[in-house]
Amino acid sequence: MSFLRKVCPAKLAGRCSFVVASLLLAAVVFVSWHSTKSPDTGKMTTKPDVISKRDLPRVADSEEHLEEVVPSLRKSANLILPDVVEVNDDNNLPHMYKEFDKNPEAFLKKKIPEFNQVDVGAAEKSRIREDRAGGTPKVSCVINGKKKISCLRTKAGEVYMPFKFIQDYFEVSGEFVNNSQGSGKDKNNKGTFYFEQSHTPLFPTATEYRVGGKFMYFGQYNVEGRTRVMLISGVHGVPVSNQWDKKGYIYPIQVAQYGLSHHAKLLDENGASDDSLRVLEDGSKSDSKWQVPSGSKILYLLSNVTRERVVYFNTLESRGVSEFPSLKIDEENVDSCVSFDVKFLSTSANVSIVLSAGDDSEYVLTYQSEGFYKKTGDDNMIYGIGPCREWCSLHRDVMVDMKKFVSDWNSVKHLITSIKHLEVRGEGYIDNVTISEHCHEGHFKAASDWMVRNQDNNGGWPVPVTRVITSQKLTLPPGWYSAMGQGQAISLLVRAYLKYKKPEYLAAAGRGLRIYQKLSTEHGVRARFLDKFNWYEEYPTTPPLFILNGFIYSLFGLYDLAQVSQGQTKVTAQQLYSDGMKSLKVMLPLYDSGKGTYYDLRHVTIPLIPPNRARGDYHAVHISQLQYLGLIDSDPIFNITAARWVGYTEGHWAPHN
Repeated sequence: MSFLRKVCPAKLAGRCSFVVASLLLAAVVFVSWHSTKSPDTGKMTTKPDVISKRDLPRVADSEEHLEEVVPSLRKSANLILPDVVEVNDDNNLPHMYKEFDKNPEAFLKKKIPEFNQVDVGAAEKSRIREDRAGGTPKVSCVINGKKKISCLRTKAGEVYMPFKFIQDYFEVSGEFVNNSQGSGKDKNNKGTFYFEQSHTPLFPTATEYRVGGKFMYFGQYNVEGRTRVMLISGVHGVPVSNQWDKKGYIYPIQVAQYGLSHHAKLLDENGASDDSLRVLEDGSKSDSKWQVPSGSKILYLLSNVTRERVVYFNTLESRGVSEFPSLKIDEENVDSCVSFDVKFLSTSANVSIVLSAGDDSEYVLTYQSEGFYKKTGDDNMIYGIGPCREWCSLHRDVMVDMKKFVSDWNSVKHLITSIKHLEVRGEGYIDNVTISEHCHEGHFKAASDWMVRNQDNNGGWPVPVTRVITSQKLTLPPGWYSAMGQGQAISLLVRAYLKYKKPEYLAAAGRGLRIYQKLSTEHGVRARFLDKFNWYEEYPTTPPLFILNGFIYSLFGLYDLAQVSQGQTKVTAQQLYSDGMKSLKVMLPLYDSGKGTYYDLRHVTIPLIPPNRARGDYHAVHISQLQYLGLIDSDPIFNITAARWVGYTEGHWAPHN
């Protein structure tokens, strides 16, 4: 095992690589002199090349990567430090990590005699001597009589365990914030370690729930940025998921969350107004900056439908040329949204957005009538947007569309410097070309319209892929409904109705109640607990799972609809909501583990299966949901339980006997 692996493990790579490289170079003087004489003849030999810090191999940036770079590290260690003392016991590693982190120079001087020639202060030499005298000796910690790890024991008898072990064993988290200058009275304090009982921060405490307002904490969600979101559909303008099918499918829950998150962000942006909005072309602009090459046409024509002017483009006669009509944008904020309305008259028609990169290269996003999506070369991404024989409205976050195609996105995104221009090809019309900092309203409306168009005759939004649950024990075939999906879709449609006053949104929300009324065994979502309490299932399996967060989301959909609807729809929504709240108040204590919460009750309904504890982010969701319920229901159970669950995240567990 090489010395450098012990000195620069993955978790210290960022801090120690520079220090190690510098100190190793200081030792080269001695090592190089030592190696200029042959040990056999005493004659001078060829002096080896000096290895600079930039020649050192890259230190591992993760534990998984460590094994890949160890051979290279060992090779460098052999070249520069041929007489390194080896430590063969892996249990020494935690001690060495801690010792190195405490003082890299002292650690190196202790392990490598040659470094003692480097001048250091008296205090540092004193600390080296103290280390060698065993000021904080290593001891073995035996965990539950099975696992042995290396710990430190002070003279006072205090034992220190590696935080990596504590983090994994107790499911806690921590972060070291460096302070290289020191502060306050303690100038030797070089940083602060922040310990957290929970891996996941809690959402801000709920203070208001208003139908038509922001949906809970969804303004913090970035649905399109999720790794399981394959892309934003060019045809529908909603997320395409690949979580359970790599080919891609539209997941109604994700669509609802996409719409609700952008609705919340829209309200944060003070409604529909957007000071950053810049109109590039609306058919009436006399200063539009179109560049029209020979053989192409850009004409302003009067629309037969709107009786307003639109831009007609035709490049069919310019075949064989490499230039096409382009509209200048020159926007340096690349995190912008480009919107336009388009109508294609030829199958070859398309619209492209061209981005400039720092090395004078270009990336092209093309939106065409055919296909789903594809990438041609390293710099051309294609989205299919459908035939668009009638007017289509597109709202595209340029960098989101780019990111979904580029595998090494972190290295590419810094190269893009501006949105250069928009190009048109083929034959068609284009209008209302704008650019702005966001397209929240366009995304909110796209999700709402998708819900109206894709609701089936049962009033539901079926999931088109198989869902396998609990290690292959339960399976839902394609076409299943989710109470969580129904509830969030209804909450989205209610907000669309309140904003646009279009009755089709409210009508679709009302039809969504039908699925609540059907049992899970009858292709619905309603289950029964102890044959007495109604529960609306996120995953309607048999036997039921009784998932907590999905059920509560379904209740908010019922509550929202009951507040704005009339007649029988209102009566039904209120009854379903009342039944659900009655069940929740009785069953809520079953989800309390004393240290956290249970995600569901599978350990109650499925024989011999262990409990499914809610991980940190779901525990945070449970807390926030109860806080919001406490705003619309006066029963103290919600606020009292939420406060206790907050305490669990701070280590205030339930007492034992």
